Amino acid sequence: MLFRTHIAFSFLISLLFIHVLNTENQILFMILVLFGSMLPDIDSLNSKISNKIPILPKILSLFVKHRGIFHSIFMALAISYIIYLFTGYFSGFLIGYLSHLVADAMTKSGIAFLYPFSKKRVKGFIKTGFISENLMFLGFLAGIIYTLIYIL
Repeated sequence: MLFRTHIAFSFLISLLFIHVLNTENQILFMILVLFGSMLPDIDSLNSKISNKIPILPKILSLFVKHRGIFHSIFMALAISYIIYLFTGYFSGFLIGYLSHLVADAMTKSGIAFLYPFSKKRVKGFIKTGFISENLMFLGFLAGIIYTLIYIL
């Protein structure tokens, strides 16, 4: 998935969860969700987040492959716990991270949720950057607008 699709999907999900979880600091919650939705691509040299910290993905790519450990549920939980230790918020970052994993699982490349214990990939039908993803992105935008107008 493209950066914009990940951001739109995580923003929509965060709007749906923000009141259910009764978060005290809604701005911090939203920031953590959006950050969580970007972080799994830190292992890709071509991602938006990698462009902001160029040395880190170069180092990581020596040890991990894209859509490997950073696209697993285990990394999502581990980093969410570390974020919790610093912020007191566990769910915001985890929701963002998981939204990224779910979105990538809908692509033809898929992801291995249980990596490194299982390399079996969950794959979808979306081809990154093509019309199916563009339609999905527009659907997320429509969902965001609807949620902002009618639900919040």
